Amino acid sequence: MQSRHLTLTIHASRASVFNLLADIENFPTWSGGFCEWIELHCDGWWAYTSLGEFVVESMVDDIAGAIDLRLRHVSGWMILLPLRVRTDGAGGSIVNLTCRQVSGMTDHDYERLFDTLIVGLRQLSDRVQPELAVA
Repeated sequence: MQSRHLTLTIHASRASVFNLLADIENFPTWSGGFCEWIELHCDGWWAYTSLGEFVVESMVDDIAGAIDLRLRHVSGWMILLPLRVRTDGAGGSIVNLTCRQVSGMTDHDYERLFDTLIVGLRQLSDRVQPELAVA
């Protein structure tokens, strides 16, 4: 099983980046094509992805800058995507993501998942609303 860690510097405030990533409805926006759409059902959030359908749970801690996405595939296996967002000390943000291959996921599917997440997160600066400077 593989495990990869990605660290990106984003030229946007920690609050802006964290708020975009923490809002589950934005998952299709930043996942680089992995999540095609997400919708709320009576039993929770469902993501429709390139790997099939997943029930999605998110645990968010603004103070710690932690976002944990748990994606449970309809066949039973689960992906945990822990994201950490912190300030870079210069007005920007640092985003860390860990992506682990889980039992039930092929090498090809794992590569596809990781590659799409990299694409989406690299485009995050373009998706975050710039903050207006107060004169």
